[in-house]
Amino acid sequence: MQLETRKAEDRDLPAIKRMTDEYLAQDYYSLEELEACIHGDRNLFYVVTDAERNNDVISYFYAFLAGLDEALKIMHVKERPESLRKYAGDALMGVYKLSSTEKAYQRHGICSSFVRNLEPVLRERGAKMILATAMRSPDQKVPMKKIFHDTGFSAIAEIFRPWEEMTLYCPYCNRNHCVCDAVFYAKNLEDGRE
Repeated sequence: MQLETRKAEDRDLPAIKRMTDEYLAQDYYSLEELEACIHGDRNLFYVVTDAERNNDVISYFYAFLAGLDEALKIMHVKERPESLRKYAGDALMGVYKLSSTEKAYQRHGICSSFVRNLEPVLRERGAKMILATAMRSPDQKVPMKKIFHDTGFSAIAEIFRPWEEMTLYCPYCNRNHCVCDAVFYAKNLEDGRE
């Protein structure tokens, strides 16, 4: 493997869409929505390519900056967790929203590397915390649990069936209306405390 990380570009959209459909949920994002994600001042969207595979995109990671209230709404968190009550609604947060890695490249630390490397970028841009929502499949597995644990995140809330109202095929529960739950994670960027 000869991996390189770079900012996502319009030419990467078909690969990003394919991975999202295959590993997250069919039609979770349209090409137009993904295009909007790779542009804009508050968006951080990166891809990993492999030179040994004709520089094909083999992984991507999307994060953005948002006020706390906006972030909670986007992440389907209906009640503010206790550990976030001290922050004003417009307090700037980093949000890890979306990532995917082709199966052949999983378990090589790519996603963990993204999480670690974007932390100082988010801190420098004024984020107080990093927030993330991770799917919990019907068999109670949280595929991102180890990555978040290893990178210093704490589980601060559970979200029950946040995607149930959306019409999309979920590869975890194998339904067109996802019945998976989620775990809401946070990491303090201000002083190292949770």
